[in-house]
Amino acid sequence: MKDIGFILAAYIATFASSALLAVYVLRRGRALAAQLPPQDKPWT
Repeated sequence: MKDIGFILAAYIATFASSALLAVYVLRRGRALAAQLPPQDKPWT
């Protein structure tokens, strides 16, 4: 049980970095989609 701090820190760092990457990818995708003309957007 001496290493619980290290284990928790590793889990927190992993989940935080995954969440930050997801936010970055979504924001970048929306910014790039806004630059496309409507005829190039197959999802609309």
